Amino acid sequence: MSTDNGIYILKTKDQYRVAHLQAIDRIAWSFIDGNLQNDEAARGRYVPTRVVEMWGNCKYTRDRNLAFTIAHKWAGSLLVCEYGVNVIVYNKMWKHIVNDAKKYAKKELEYLKKSGKNDWNVAILQNIANGSYPDGHGGALRFP
Repeated sequence: MSTDNGIYILKTKDQYRVAHLQAIDRIAWSFIDGNLQNDEAARGRYVPTRVVEMWGNCKYTRDRNLAFTIAHKWAGSLLVCEYGVNVIVYNKMWKHIVNDAKKYAKKELEYLKKSGKNDWNVAILQNIANGSYPDGHGGALRFP
């Protein structure tokens, strides 16, 4: 049985965030468009609401070495870390990713409402759209 997990460092233009995540392929999944990785033109793009869902509550650092140190210590502490330590590059500043996520969350909520779908993510999407989840700042990473 696969654990489908890894330690993922989100590298933005202004910071690094480290998270232990499963099903990282969700980063390219949209309620509106489905899996962007299935669309050749959209391949490599990430859905901002998924990025905020995955890394929004994480603390951040501007120090690349600290991010990697934390990621490798975290991976080493897990019983199984199937995909190891990986870097996801999102070439925007964190505050811009959060603003994009707020806008896109509203679009996803509208789509879900119109289509009559009620996914488990609705509460999270609503919070992102309102700017209340997560706070978008996280705080600074500290060496454990």
